[in-house]
Amino acid sequence: MIGPMEATAHPRHLGFGLVARGQAGSAALAGLGEQLAELGYDELWANDNAARSGLATLAAATAGGHPRLELGLGVAPLSDKTPRQLADEVAALDLPRDRLILGIGTGSSSSLELVRHGVEELRERLPDVRICIAALGPRMCRLAGEIADAVLLNWAYPERLAWASERVAAGARDAGRPKPRVASYVRVALGADAHDRLLGEANRYRGRPRPYTRLFAAQAADETHVPGIAAVDSAAVPALLAPYRDVLDSCVVRALPASDSVEALIEIARAAARSA
Repeated sequence: MIGPMEATAHPRHLGFGLVARGQAGSAALAGLGEQLAELGYDELWANDNAARSGLATLAAATAGGHPRLELGLGVAPLSDKTPRQLADEVAALDLPRDRLILGIGTGSSSSLELVRHGVEELRERLPDVRICIAALGPRMCRLAGEIADAVLLNWAYPERLAWASERVAAGARDAGRPKPRVASYVRVALGADAHDRLLGEANRYRGRPRPYTRLFAAQAADETHVPGIAAVDSAAVPALLAPYRDVLDSCVVRALPASDSVEALIEIARAAARSA
C-alpha cells in the first residue's frame, strides 16, 4: 500500500487496465479480478467518463473479494465529475478504501488549480483513500509529486516515462515529501491487426485537447509508430514490455483487445504476465 509519507523506493507492481463498461458489460466481467490475481497481477485499473463508471466497472470485476488486487480509477475527469460525486460513488459501491487508488485529471479543462483543489476536497471527503493525478506535461508531473499519492502517466515511451518521473521527484523534493508511486498505462494489442488497433487508439487521442498533441509531438510519435506494444505473437510481449517495466513502479497493461469478450482481455493479460 502507498501513502503520502512512505519510503521513496516503491515495490514494482504489474497492473491491468480496461475500458469502463456499461451495466450489462460490467456484469460480464465477474471473475476477471480472480483470474488476474491468479496470473500474478497486483492492480486492476479502469477509466471513467460521463457515460460509463470506472468505479462500477472495478466493483463488478472484483465482486466477491480478491483482496490481493489494488483497484485504480484511471482517471475521473474533474471537468465532468465533482469530488463530492466521486466520494458518493465510492460510498454507494462500498469499495474497499484501503485498496482503492482514486485517479483524477483535468478532463476538458487545463487548470492545475482545478486538480489542486480537487485533491484537497477528496482528502477531506475520503481521508482513507489514496489520490492519484493523471499527468502529461512537466507542470502536472511536479504537482503530482507535490500533493499526490501516485501519478498516472499515459502514451509515453520509456524515455519519456523516465523524464516524467524525474519531474515528479522534483515536485516531491520541493514539497519536502517522498516521491509518489509512478504508474503508467502501456497499451498492448495482440494479433494480426494489433498494429492497426494501437495506431487507431492513438489517433483517437490525437483529436483530444492539446496536451496529447504536444505529448505525441515531443516524442516524435507519428501515424506509423507510437508508444505501446503491438505483437502478432504473444510470446514477444515480455521482451517488448520490459523497458517500460524497468522505469515504472506500476506498469499498467492497458488492453486493446480484438473483441469485448473477457477471453480477449485474459489473452492479453496472460501474455503480459509472463514478464512478471
